[in-house]
Amino acid sequence: MRKIIIYILFLISYTNAYGQYKPKSEILNIKELKVVNEDLFHVLDSIIDVKSKVTYFKDGTLFTMWFGIDSIKPDLVVIWAEGKKVVGANHDLGLFDYKENTFLVRGENLDTTVFAKTDRTRKFDFTYSPIEVLKGKRIVFDLYADDRFCTWTCRYRNGKFILLSFESSDSNVKSFDNTELEYQEKED
Repeated sequence: MRKIIIYILFLISYTNAYGQYKPKSEILNIKELKVVNEDLFHVLDSIIDVKSKVTYFKDGTLFTMWFGIDSIKPDLVVIWAEGKKVVGANHDLGLFDYKENTFLVRGENLDTTVFAKTDRTRKFDFTYSPIEVLKGKRIVFDLYADDRFCTWTCRYRNGKFILLSFESSDSNVKSFDNTELEYQEKED
């Protein structure tokens, strides 16, 4: 009988130890970048200001910037507020800090008219799950993670950035979209 009790206790503790959720993440070394085209800063200032008004994203400091993801509009830059974590590494070319925010630059090729690589790298922790373990070891599943967004587009042409649009899941912050108007005017 004693062996059975010991076996059951062992089985319970084994199940408990492996049943605990461990958040999945991947830590990568990402190249630090220097912004060489300072025209980008006026767009970033606007983005940081607007992001501070969006309820879910106002405390987050992480952004992703995609260059060249639209084959029809290759000079279109898409910027997402990520909040406090970035889900998954994806075509990361480097990162830079600006006004206490971190911007991950993504795309196929680094535009050297905007950025220069430095000799420094930084460890960056990419998460792979909407599940979080809070300080009290309480597990929380973020049911609304896929419903929240905060995104901007801008155009980079002839060394200049033009902010074109903003859209957010927060209906209290006014959206705007001048993308098609900008492309029609410049193409005519």
